[in-house]
Amino acid sequence: MAEAESGFGSAEGLARLADGLERLADLIDGGRGPEATTAANLASSYASRFYDRVRRRLEQDAQVPEPDLERYFKLVLAFDQVGSALPQAAADLKIAVVEALVERYYEGHPPEQKRAALAQLAALRAER
Repeated sequence: MAEAESGFGSAEGLARLADGLERLADLIDGGRGPEATTAANLASSYASRFYDRVRRRLEQDAQVPEPDLERYFKLVLAFDQVGSALPQAAADLKIAVVEALVERYYEGHPPEQKRAALAQLAALRAER
């Protein structure tokens, strides 16, 4: 997980993150002992750190490049493996990343298409 954190934003870091989260999920799902508790705490700690980094980046830069947004989306999806360890605002951050991607993907398209996609995201947010 430390290697995933140091490789934040890279394809290799994302691969290490997915691997680490899979191992943590196995420990969490596999038992009730101290190993499961430690794994859940570790997953929660890393989830908070990674989600905070993505959130700060989105808040600080309205023009995050599309490749970065796509990696951020994959990153937040990777944490679904340890869903119980996610911060409360996890779903909101996922939607914020997707909204930013919609902004990029729909550049040059008719405005009504973009509005329709954003309306679907708003509906998802309202369902939560």
